[in-house]
Amino acid sequence: MRYIFIGILMLFSFTGYAQDCFERAGRDYRIDPDLLRAIAFRESSMNSHAMNISTPQKYAVGEMQIHSQNFPHLLKFGITPQKLYADGCMNIYTGAYYLAIAFKRWGVNWESVGAYNAGFSQKPEQKAKRLKYGKEVHKIYMNIKDPKALQ
Repeated sequence: MRYIFIGILMLFSFTGYAQDCFERAGRDYRIDPDLLRAIAFRESSMNSHAMNISTPQKYAVGEMQIHSQNFPHLLKFGITPQKLYADGCMNIYTGAYYLAIAFKRWGVNWESVGAYNAGFSQKPEQKAKRLKYGKEVHKIYMNIKDPKALQ
């Protein structure tokens, strides 16, 4: 019984820790933490140990699904794929960092949110992917903000 209680406490403390990371990253990057949560839900269903492998060279890690194409840039800051996988807070902060770059480049809008997933290419198929992703995140975001509104 004692171990069950300790396990439950650990689960709640981890959940609180992860939620606090969304709040802190949102504050530090001036992004609504609920938008970061919506992206995490869309990317990984809020699974901090998610791993999406396309090929050994193309894969994404963690709750915010940070893609391997970003690893060379992140390595300049000492951020490795292993750290992104093991440290949920670092993963959330890194996702917020890339979303902030999109907002700085294109403004705060749903196409910028789509750039988090589909990049900045001006090709029509990439624009369509950005708009689709932005719409999906918007729906999740609105459900987080007011779950009754979508019923």
